[in-house]
Amino acid sequence: MTSVERTPAGPVQPSEVRPRYSIVIPTYQRRDLVAASVTVLAAQEGPAFEVIVVVDGSTDGTADALRALDVPFRLRVVEQANSGAAHARNRGARLAAGSVVLFLDDDMQAAPDLLRAHDDAYAAGADAVIGHVPVHPDTPPTFLSRGLAEWAESRVRRLADSGGELTLPDLLTGQLSVRREVFLALGGFDEDFTRGGSFGGEDTDFGRRLLADGYRAVFCPAAVSWQYYVVSAPAYLRQWHQAGRADVMYMRKHPGEVDRVYRSHRPGSRVNRYLWRPLVRVPGLSSLGAAAGRRVVLALAARYPDGRRVRRVFFKVRDLEYWRGVRRAGGVPVPRPLRVLCFHSLTDLAGSQVIEEYGVPPAQLRRQLRALRRAGFHFVTLDEVLRSVEGKGGLPRRPLLVTFDDCYEDLLAAGVPILRDEQVPAVAFAVAGLVGGTNDWDRAIGAPPLRLLDVDGLRALERAGLEIGAHGRTHRPLTTLRDDELAEETAGAAAALTALGLSRPRVFAYPHGEHDERVRRHVDAAGFRAAFTVTPGLVPPGEPNRFALRRVEVLRRDGHGARLLGKVTLAGRLPPLRPALRRAARALPAVHAITAVRRGRRGGVGPASPARRPATERVAIVGGSATGKTDLAAALAVALDLPHVRLDDLRWSGGRTATDEQFAAGLAEATRGSRWVLEGAEDSPPVRSAWSRADSIVWLDHSRAGVAVRMVADSGWRHRCGPDDPRGRAYLSYLARKSRRSWRQATHLRRVLPPVLDRLRADGVDVVRLRSVRATRRWRAAAASARPGGADNPVVVTG
Repeated sequence: MTSVERTPAGPVQPSEVRPRYSIVIPTYQRRDLVAASVTVLAAQEGPAFEVIVVVDGSTDGTADALRALDVPFRLRVVEQANSGAAHARNRGARLAAGSVVLFLDDDMQAAPDLLRAHDDAYAAGADAVIGHVPVHPDTPPTFLSRGLAEWAESRVRRLADSGGELTLPDLLTGQLSVRREVFLALGGFDEDFTRGGSFGGEDTDFGRRLLADGYRAVFCPAAVSWQYYVVSAPAYLRQWHQAGRADVMYMRKHPGEVDRVYRSHRPGSRVNRYLWRPLVRVPGLSSLGAAAGRRVVLALAARYPDGRRVRRVFFKVRDLEYWRGVRRAGGVPVPRPLRVLCFHSLTDLAGSQVIEEYGVPPAQLRRQLRALRRAGFHFVTLDEVLRSVEGKGGLPRRPLLVTFDDCYEDLLAAGVPILRDEQVPAVAFAVAGLVGGTNDWDRAIGAPPLRLLDVDGLRALERAGLEIGAHGRTHRPLTTLRDDELAEETAGAAAALTALGLSRPRVFAYPHGEHDERVRRHVDAAGFRAAFTVTPGLVPPGEPNRFALRRVEVLRRDGHGARLLGKVTLAGRLPPLRPALRRAARALPAVHAITAVRRGRRGGVGPASPARRPATERVAIVGGSATGKTDLAAALAVALDLPHVRLDDLRWSGGRTATDEQFAAGLAEATRGSRWVLEGAEDSPPVRSAWSRADSIVWLDHSRAGVAVRMVADSGWRHRCGPDDPRGRAYLSYLARKSRRSWRQATHLRRVLPPVLDRLRADGVDVVRLRSVRATRRWRAAAASARPGGADNPVVVTG
């Protein structure tokens, strides 16, 4: 629908009188309510004002009814397609002529002295004013309207008792005024929260930015607008479902608010903890449960609109709708592994030499993005990714970052409209020294020329919301360059893009994906916060190497079906046949472990030849307390004739706890050689560095409950003291403490280890995961029964 602005023919204020207040009212499908709210404003006493009503896609004759009103003030009626309340309020504020913008909901009927009360607050130095919003006496009596009335009265009492100290949940837009210059300086409401007519989140987000920037917001109990509340029970449940989605968006935008928002909805209550939150993890079952719950409570609400028990059951179903909305939006942001997609050209390059697979046609791109969203993936911004990589924020479930290398012209012409329609944020990496040129690096090997975006094109990308990163200056392989050339390709590329009037790039993508330690140091020194490769894999939260983030290249042959979903789900790494066979072998009781350790006892086994895997000489064993890791490490140390390094000995020696620097130095010294067995439960950067140098890693991932039960049930103390001996009771206390420690360690390792071990496995480290005490004991027995290894008798640990 084309936006239309109309002014009624009724009386208006004299043109020479500039209104002090612009009252902005967004409305959708509530003709009679908004007409009554506008009519009541005729009784206002105080400063001059105008009214701007933004009709947000209504089809019930709202605009015609408003134009027919005869009111003694300037009334502007603006029509637009349904774009959400935030967009409607922003549009009204842009059209406002007053120095103060007062936002009212379309069901608010203002008291005659409303503007005068707001004016008194501004005279006292306020930048924004929140008023009192009691329920209108003529509101139909239901348990919903009664609950709202109780909330409004408790709110005004709480704010009066606290001296008017506002919290974020108090900053609602039902009645909110703000100085127009302040509103514009803050950028208005974030329209993403209510895009398409959704509900919730935009007011809290605006309030947070208002307070964070140091503006003074006050509560004025004398500023009263009566809310004529007629929201139906089905609409109320829909709003709470949408509120759950809005809260996830708010937490993703403001990670510091995650704990407050999450706890405000009582996740630990018995119903939420043991029923609703587990239920929403099963999408089909939660939909059926929600549908049944809605049908029951809506029937009860229609029959008993004021019933107390009905109210209690209704609000339980409301909580289910909220958690379904949270789940649908990706869940509460927590540390999660990330997948980064890498696209190149969006031109159909069928038949082109060399680069045919790197051209994904626009129609295929649109289908791919939709397929990924239907599969449960959630697209994230670069800000979220950087916070996750730096360990400062979480991500929604199955997060995806979309990137484009090279910045071809087709990205602006074909890609931006698709990204805008699908609401997908993206990062584009530009070759700083070839802006407006062609893909010379591909043409040199026989590829057809493709135009790169010029300066205006890159600026248009940035205006469209894409983040511009650096892709070198000339697209040369960086590992072959001298240090001065490297500086030009990294720091020089950032400077060149900044000189074009673009924001300074925060991230870098290695041309051809080639990098090494020296290249990464230059990228770091150039001021970039992260850098991307084209090595497939996941990006774990708190990634220690921010300058080697993995990406999955999306090619033409990947299509938009099962192949694409499989590739993205596996982070671009189809499991090799040999590891797959090893995993299948683990289904047999420790066959792979015993075979691996005893391999050195069979005749003819000698030093490894170039065609065979070399002997294992650096083994890391990791597991929680009481998993048998020390015994297993000792057995392997004897079998392989290797030094045994215990992390506990390095961390606590001589009755004193080593500092992090002392521990790191001691660990580096202990693992300096090429032969060792390292064991412990600690997970820290020095330990991860040692893991990366290991030939094999054995993870003792035992059942946490099984370990705890086995330890508490341990009766070995009875053989050392009688049942009434105090030493026995002390030993039981020791077992209980150790059980708790083992549980915490195992929980932490199970959360953080999988992505770390996946990355190490991709780098060639053998990884073994022993999931039971029985498997660990068989490993230990097999190692103990083998002869000591060495150059003449190597023992190979395989995964």
